[in-house]
Amino acid sequence: MDKLLKAWFIITLITFVLFKLGETMTAAYTESAGEGNPYVLVLLVGWPFILLFIWITIRLAQRTVASVNRLARIGLLVGSLVMAGVGFYINAEQAASLRAGIRASENAAYASGWNQFTNIIYANQLTFFVLTVSCMAPGVAFSFVTRKQTNEERLN
Repeated sequence: MDKLLKAWFIITLITFVLFKLGETMTAAYTESAGEGNPYVLVLLVGWPFILLFIWITIRLAQRTVASVNRLARIGLLVGSLVMAGVGFYINAEQAASLRAGIRASENAAYASGWNQFTNIIYANQLTFFVLTVSCMAPGVAFSFVTRKQTNEERLN
């Protein structure tokens, strides 16, 4: 478990930096259009880290919560679902306001689709939070399915 926790910490830092790059590499929609979307290159390199982050977070949540009693697991599951819902709702509101700002800007050619102005809508710190909490919910749910093995079963 200690190695998994260390790996999760390192992958979390890498994934957070990837999301933060989405914010810093995004041109403001009030500026003139540039040449292309450099964040696409970051995404091409970063997708394996994001997928690894999802897998490790689910696995770590499953292992950690498996040691808690059943009533506490239900509370953790409900809590993680509520936090994911609140984060998703706030993220959707922020994305809607950014879309409205982009559409109202002088850069009408870039008002729709994935471009250098819309990175911030999809890759930001709030999306990272929603991803993290959303990964915890399946991990908690999987902790109900798995059962603990006794020492005798592990040896056989």
